[in-house]
Amino acid sequence: MAEALLSNNNLSVQSTLLGLKKRLVYVPTGSPVKVLRLNYHSDAIAPLQRIIECEDKGLAAAVKAFRAKQQAVGNVELDVCISQDKNFVALQLLQFGDEYAYHPISSSAFFEGEQAQLVAQIL
Repeated sequence: MAEALLSNNNLSVQSTLLGLKKRLVYVPTGSPVKVLRLNYHSDAIAPLQRIIECEDKGLAAAVKAFRAKQQAVGNVELDVCISQDKNFVALQLLQFGDEYAYHPISSSAFFEGEQAQLVAQIL
């Protein structure tokens, strides 16, 4: 997902602390973006994929129908980038595989504005 994030024109990498530290910023609002890794049981794959692949009209229904609970350790990982003001959310779904590593099972999805605020409700 890192490559997709860096190619997004609404995101910028900024240097802080005399160039010793870098942070990702959502440019339209200037809000810092944090990275989360959330774990779920494999039952969450279908509902999470519905949200990631959703069109504008069905997003509210997909978020409302989402009932999966986060787990401390799970075989499904949701990589999340969310701006502090919740006006930007990026998601990618990964599943634990035979090589003892998580592998992407969805493309990266980007949500902005009202859509991002809807998706932020499940995080």
